[in-house]
Amino acid sequence: MAANTVWGLDIGNSAIKAIKIVRTADGCKIDEFDIVDIPVSEDEKDRPQRVRAALQTLTTNHRFGSDPVHVAVPGNVCLHREFQLPPGSEDKLADLVQYEAKQQIPFPLEQVEWGFERYDDPNGVGVALIAVRKNDIQDLLALAEAFRLNVRGITPSALALFNFCQYEFKPDGTALILDAGAKGIDFVVMNKRQIYFRTIQIAGREITRVLENKFKLPYEKAEELKRNVTKSPQADKILSVIEPTMRQMGAEVQRTIGFYKSKARGQRIQQCYLLGHTFRLPKMAEYLQTQVREAPFLLVEGLQRVKLDYSINAEVWNTEFPTMAVAIGLGIQGLGLSELTLNLIPQLKKEEIARAKWKGWLAASAAAILATLGYSYVEAGKASEKYQERLKEVEVAEKEANKYQDEEQKAIAGLPEQELLLKRYTRVAHDAGKLVQAFPRLAGLRTAENKPFFGPDNKILLTSLYISRIPFGAKPDGLPEGADRGSLKNSEALHGGKSFYAPLGNPRTADPSTLPAESRPDVPVVVVMTGEVESAVALQTLSKLEEALRKLEEVKDVRIERTDAGPAYVEPQLEYNWTDGTLKPPSDKAAAPAVPAAGAPAAPAAPAADVPKEKKIQAVLFHAIIRWNDKSDPDLEPVETAGPAPTEKKPAPGRKR
Repeated sequence: MAANTVWGLDIGNSAIKAIKIVRTADGCKIDEFDIVDIPVSEDEKDRPQRVRAALQTLTTNHRFGSDPVHVAVPGNVCLHREFQLPPGSEDKLADLVQYEAKQQIPFPLEQVEWGFERYDDPNGVGVALIAVRKNDIQDLLALAEAFRLNVRGITPSALALFNFCQYEFKPDGTALILDAGAKGIDFVVMNKRQIYFRTIQIAGREITRVLENKFKLPYEKAEELKRNVTKSPQADKILSVIEPTMRQMGAEVQRTIGFYKSKARGQRIQQCYLLGHTFRLPKMAEYLQTQVREAPFLLVEGLQRVKLDYSINAEVWNTEFPTMAVAIGLGIQGLGLSELTLNLIPQLKKEEIARAKWKGWLAASAAAILATLGYSYVEAGKASEKYQERLKEVEVAEKEANKYQDEEQKAIAGLPEQELLLKRYTRVAHDAGKLVQAFPRLAGLRTAENKPFFGPDNKILLTSLYISRIPFGAKPDGLPEGADRGSLKNSEALHGGKSFYAPLGNPRTADPSTLPAESRPDVPVVVVMTGEVESAVALQTLSKLEEALRKLEEVKDVRIERTDAGPAYVEPQLEYNWTDGTLKPPSDKAAAPAVPAAGAPAAPAAPAADVPKEKKIQAVLFHAIIRWNDKSDPDLEPVETAGPAPTEKKPAPGRKR
């Protein structure tokens, strides 16, 4: 029986990939994921200890509990055979396949775990037979039981890739999947329910070894250099070093396609999906496309049908996604959403799982039967009547349960949208602290000499400061008092296609203030600083203001606008009294020299010319409009869900841990 929550576990050569996938009303979503590296070693004898260490880390970081776990076995330990049975053999299919299995499998059947998938064939009934040695299965189960993992399924990695691509893309015709791992490439051909697979023994590790030998680096450093080749200043040199290996890889893929076509009776591959970090190397997909002209290549960059829970870090997921296809395919099979259902878990293990599932029910049933017999022995006549009453109550309860189950499904149908809305509204509460922190940062702006920017030194004054996430409308409602509110009506920073609100919709035809209420918490924080600057130094001072604002790490964009003219001020000119040391307004004429006291030194003579009484200063109004983006609380902006991307798309950044 399919579960509603499943873990998919892909134990690869260099890392363990795990995803927790949950069934939803319209499909499924990934609730958790992790990748734990398996330490690198030249000695394969200690691999079990290294795998155990990685599993210890994984089970410590995540709670598996009793959730079902589906595990993959690598394709290179699987025996795969195809054969056709004559038409009309459906009734005896199991017996015929077992007979063929004895002929096709080069081991006694008691030494292997095997199964088959049926597909339509023009000549009758097609059968794909897959077998794995029991020792490999038992080792995998023992490893899982050591960490109390509830293993419910064991599937070849090739079938998991098949189920992933079938669920995600539903390809028409024959498709090829290439999943590049550390030691090999899984080569999987899918045509409706028919599957053909094998492992190409050249992949990412060979490229790493080339870099290790060429540049005399430790293996870990060479692996890091390979993953970050696009960031290296010597990218061209690195690519020239690994180009022969990439071409060799393409040649192996072409030879394998040729081998498949020789057996496939004229089938033509119409589409190819590329998975794995190796295919994200620059020019790797192009090399394959030039050598393999069978079908167009698509570098799979993201998910289409499988959803991500909002709690998952999208940036980390996009980096690690290329290696997660097998784990996702395992989860899809565990939820009962897969096309192929082959499960190589031993029959004894299946019976053990079934017994454990029904053990509790059997115990409860036995207790109920014993109680009923004892009660019937004492009051046999009343028991029958009460039994009928209980039966009616059960029928009523069953109807009520079905009713509540339907109501429950309706109630949870809109939960994803409500979760998103709740996430947006929680940003409003965060804004209170964020905006308060922004005020002293802006009002206390400093010059390069660490002096206050606003004040008489720079001949610029700040008259109002407005910070908000609420969109500005076409009308200047809500703007601070004292600001030139009308001049902001047509500001390009607040309205039109070049405004800060442009990513939210179509501001050319709709005012941003008309956005639905649930969208407004996603609007970026906008700051309007209004002030005055002396016109004689306006150009130079406003340029310095923009420069100082752009140095703040929270400032994402700055646009400064100014009016043609602002208010004029009259500044009185004061005169120093040499006699008593006071300041006073100047007289129309020069003051007479003061007579010093006897024995006192003579005071300096006052200026003879008339002193002007006042000075007129012309000011200019300005608005500094800023998009404020706190690094710990970035603005949410619309993001398109990525699907399969053409090969010419730029590779994603290297894997980060």
